Amino acid sequence: MPLYLDEIYLNASNPENAKRALKFFAEVFEGGFPPGVTLVAGPWMSNEEPKVVLVLDIKDHSQTFNPFTKALAQGIVLKRRLEPIVDWSDALKLASEL
Repeated sequence: MPLYLDEIYLNASNPENAKRALKFFAEVFEGGFPPGVTLVAGPWMSNEEPKVVLVLDIKDHSQTFNPFTKALAQGIVLKRRLEPIVDWSDALKLASEL
């Protein structure tokens, strides 16, 4: 299962933008993910930064390009940090091979 930590930074420069971003993501979480993308954990909101944090199973992360770029162009989000997550057992296996 290809897991990713997805941090999506919201455009919360004013209360109206924050409301719009939260409404947008509420709709996404109710079934708007692209084909091949499954929410595994989250969503969570950071209490230090205006961002949504998710753990996603993404079969082909290029499928997320179009919806993310649209949200970016509409001013809903500012940026995204998408990181692959590797099981701890794989890290230990690598350590034994070094």
